[in-house]
Amino acid sequence: MAAKCFLFFLFITTQLWAENTIISYENGARINTPIPSFREKQSISAEEALSTGLFQQSIYEESQGFSEDAYWHKMTFPKQTSSNTEKTIYLSLNYYLIEHLDFYLFHGNQLKTHWKRGALDNWKNNTKHYEGIWIPISLSDEQNTTLLIRKQGNSPLLTPFILFNDTSAENKKEEQLIFWTFIISSLSILLAHNVFVFILLRQPGFVYYLALNVAIIIALSVITGFNRWIFSPDISQWVIRNLFTIFGTGAWILFRFSLHFLKEIQIPSPQSFIRKYGDVFFIAFLLLTQVSSVKTSALFFALIEVLMFLICTYWGIKAYRKGFLAVRFYLFSWFVLIIGSILNTLIFWKVLPINLFTESIFPVSSILQLLGFSFAFADKAKQFERSRKLQALTDPSTELPNRTYYYDTLPTLLPNMEQNTPQLALIMIDISNYQTLSQAFGPAKADSAICEAIKNIHKQILMMEGILTFPLPNKSIQKLIRITATNVVLISTTPDQIKQQISKIQQILDIPTLVNKIHFRHQYKIGSALYPSQGSDLDKLYQNALIANNSVTYSSGSWAVFTDNLKSNHAHQLGLITQLTEDIENEKLYFHIQPQVNLADRSIIGGEILVRWHNEHLGQVSPAEFIPLAEQTGLIYKLTDMLLEKVFQWAFEHPAALSTQRLSINISALDLLQKDFAIQVIEKLQNHHLSACKFTIEITETSIFQNNDIVHNNVRQLHHAGFKLAIDDFGVGYSSMQNLVALETDELKIDQFFVMNLLNDPQSQTLCRNMIDLCKALNIVSVAEGIESEEILQLLLQWQCQIGQGYHLYRPMSPSDYLKLLD
Repeated sequence: MAAKCFLFFLFITTQLWAENTIISYENGARINTPIPSFREKQSISAEEALSTGLFQQSIYEESQGFSEDAYWHKMTFPKQTSSNTEKTIYLSLNYYLIEHLDFYLFHGNQLKTHWKRGALDNWKNNTKHYEGIWIPISLSDEQNTTLLIRKQGNSPLLTPFILFNDTSAENKKEEQLIFWTFIISSLSILLAHNVFVFILLRQPGFVYYLALNVAIIIALSVITGFNRWIFSPDISQWVIRNLFTIFGTGAWILFRFSLHFLKEIQIPSPQSFIRKYGDVFFIAFLLLTQVSSVKTSALFFALIEVLMFLICTYWGIKAYRKGFLAVRFYLFSWFVLIIGSILNTLIFWKVLPINLFTESIFPVSSILQLLGFSFAFADKAKQFERSRKLQALTDPSTELPNRTYYYDTLPTLLPNMEQNTPQLALIMIDISNYQTLSQAFGPAKADSAICEAIKNIHKQILMMEGILTFPLPNKSIQKLIRITATNVVLISTTPDQIKQQISKIQQILDIPTLVNKIHFRHQYKIGSALYPSQGSDLDKLYQNALIANNSVTYSSGSWAVFTDNLKSNHAHQLGLITQLTEDIENEKLYFHIQPQVNLADRSIIGGEILVRWHNEHLGQVSPAEFIPLAEQTGLIYKLTDMLLEKVFQWAFEHPAALSTQRLSINISALDLLQKDFAIQVIEKLQNHHLSACKFTIEITETSIFQNNDIVHNNVRQLHHAGFKLAIDDFGVGYSSMQNLVALETDELKIDQFFVMNLLNDPQSQTLCRNMIDLCKALNIVSVAEGIESEEILQLLLQWQCQIGQGYHLYRPMSPSDYLKLLD
């Protein structure tokens, strides 16, 4: 910023010098009347031109435009009678684009001096140092003094002459050198500053801006006349010959700069005609400058200036309306540059006169536009920084505040909240059917459906009173924070009205969503916790709301309020998980066996392996409590692996257990979702030299297997190895008829829920008998669990159920007791 201020100060100072220059011109006499002139039809010498009588003032206006002919001007000064010494006056010309320019000084008919001052002429170093075009006219006191001026070139032959005396000429030269110095210094410092900025930012479009800096320095050097001050004569002459090529290149650079500057907001669009073919037009113009006259090139360049002004102004306004605020300085720079260029072109075409004001327009506008573009880049960098901050704090799909906002920004707002609202309530909404949506319609459409639901919730919340607003860096206001893909939170500032607020949210969530032309109703859970009584900081508050959210069972409703009891249960579960993890690592879990009986003759045909856990701190823990936790935390994989290893090792050490009997092993449905599960089981079996035909694999929750290649591949490999497959707890949970066939089931285990109620529940009798009949029809072994009385057993026998297990037959027992039973 300090550099920007310095550059701005430098510009103001430069402008003041321009004003001083204008003021100092008052000491010079500008020649505004037509000068006697004539057009050269054939090459003549200066002496011949002096003696000709063809000079006419009416020709002067014609001599100021484009022409292929040479023109002569004649300025006559009477002899000096006031003194015997010669008096010298100075003629200055501030137009530096005339290609060939000769000055001839005559005293009477005698040629005194000849100067070459054309842009393409060799000045022969007949000046001590370059100061511009200055012609010292020594006036004779004996004869009239005549100055002949011959000019020829492809550019307009503009000759705004000014006469100075000795003192005013020296002052004017000094002021002009200082003015040039400030122009060069301003542009050089600005260029150096921008090079440094480019090194820091590394923005591709900035390269075009640096190139534009260089192009403007070259153009200004020619227009203001300091080109011979900074370049060699050969380079200066090359620049003059290719002036409109340089102008066209500068316009092309400016075009490319505009495309890059506005690239991030897709202006113009990537498919637009001008983006695709704009470069072609500039290449065509550059080729045109090499084969056409200067007048034609100037005409086309003027057209390009107008078109670029209109197009880029349109782009800038369109970008500003899209919220790209950095374009303000871009538009300002464009306006200043184009106005300066157009006015300079009007001078070139003689529409505007050359005077002190018009001479300063282009240098000042050039410095202004470079400063403006520099500010535009800085503004753009700031806006992108704000955009990056906004992106870091918002969810891209819904533009809502995200998890980072909740943990990093929201805590800074809490102190102000507490002053106005002593108690708040965090409401957490979890849309829990994302997995089902993904399986049914694919992840992309599932994401879209979840986003739509979240947006609908937010629309409802925006209309509700008593909900905390969350300000974002872009000045927008939101009322919902998206923590995860399916989890959002809001904060109620009126906890006493939370029931009504949640009721309105539930109404929105209960509206079916249309996915693939199918109306789909979301499943969701809502949990809430109070601040600060149930969470002194946002992390604790979120944790407690999550505990409440996870306690929702659907049967009791979709909303749960955090309580200390929930916290105790949650803490108990965490303790269970910790102890379970350690005991699985140390292989402290063991198994019991519940014998399975052939109901026809009461013979033991095998046993079901049942995992058991006794912890030194917790005591005996029920499988119904720790197995779901193991599945939720991913411990189930290690648990299954440990159980298989223990069972296979025991069977290897006690072959009598498998001599005529089989063992059934329960595994989690999640195990079959592992790619190499079957291979690992078969390898363990082979390591212990056991036969797979002596084992049955029991699984539950088979609905997740539908159309799953990994599961079916594991099942095929287990069948091929000789394992039997049983569907456990059939009739409840997620078992399905389709998977009964698709998984090539060998056994079907009727859940004890139906078996234990056979004597009292006619529906259980109907379902149980139908399942046994289904097994007979499909040639599947039927197994009844939970036989607890002789009456139930006889009823199952009557329906021809094949195998049974339960407390009436045998209770689960240790492996050693099972061996004794077999003996």
